[in-house]
Amino acid sequence: MHKHFKTLIGLLFLGMLAYSGLWYTAAFDAQKKVTQQLADWRDGGLKVEYSDISHSGFPYRLNVDIAGLHINTRADGFVFSASSVTLISHLWTPGHWLAEARDAKGSFAGGSTAFSDDRLLGSYRLHDDGNIIIVVTTQTLGAFTLGKLMGRDGIALSTWQLSLRYSDAPKTGDTGLYGERFLDFKIAATTPGHSFSLTGGVSGPGINDWTEDALGTWRDEGGLLEIDVLDYSVPKGRTKGSFSLTLDEKFRPLGSANLTITGDHQLHALAKALGLKKFPKNLAAGPTSIMLQNGRLALNGEKASKLKPIVGKAGESLFSKVLDVISSN
Repeated sequence: MHKHFKTLIGLLFLGMLAYSGLWYTAAFDAQKKVTQQLADWRDGGLKVEYSDISHSGFPYRLNVDIAGLHINTRADGFVFSASSVTLISHLWTPGHWLAEARDAKGSFAGGSTAFSDDRLLGSYRLHDDGNIIIVVTTQTLGAFTLGKLMGRDGIALSTWQLSLRYSDAPKTGDTGLYGERFLDFKIAATTPGHSFSLTGGVSGPGINDWTEDALGTWRDEGGLLEIDVLDYSVPKGRTKGSFSLTLDEKFRPLGSANLTITGDHQLHALAKALGLKKFPKNLAAGPTSIMLQNGRLALNGEKASKLKPIVGKAGESLFSKVLDVISSN
């Protein structure tokens, strides 16, 4: 009996040594990969700064800790910073990571949208088919601040979640007029009495900054933004529909939208968002078509207003008007 007990203790000790070896090997490897990824981003044109990278979490969790992280594009089209970012996984879930960013701040689209959060949470999962799923939300809604949204004051959200799906798989080749869709997304948010969801995708090359050069490359190489489902509900009405957009040579929106609108409130909100000084006679509840072409917006086949570039202050003004549809009461 005593001999068997010693054998068991010996096996447990060897098992602990083996597990410790595996854990530290995986921890150093994960830390090395994160360091290399940040270096690759820097080599790719991003500004990347951090004060330290380390690992922790033994024996249960596998953590990679990044202190003082700051990432931004050369023209500050995208900016993100956090006092610390912790990436969390386990030995038995190598394709699934959680992320926690403390004191997070960020902005994108040339600073037209900005947020801050005491504790931003994310999930990264690599599937067998090569698709990568990322989900971002907040730990405490009261701590999340959307200080600026599309060039105007932010709005208070009761709940929100952003989901992304993309693939690192090689492109299959020529897909026609527009590039292959590389990113799918879904945005869901609620405010008191309102609900908003947006599902769609982006085709073409990745957009690495909010500048004419970057957006022009995206446009010229088959860039297309597709909204498959838009659904916005308020107590006084609802707007549902879909649209697709790219850019013309002057960086003005080019595309079309098909909406179904119910409620006078939503009709007037749409007219305001489109910059129409007078409520158009051809706008009524039911199916509504919008065409954006040659710097003009046509509503149900009739010219309604001029379009401005999405880059710079004119772009912020355009985004601000569109947002009125979402945020008006």
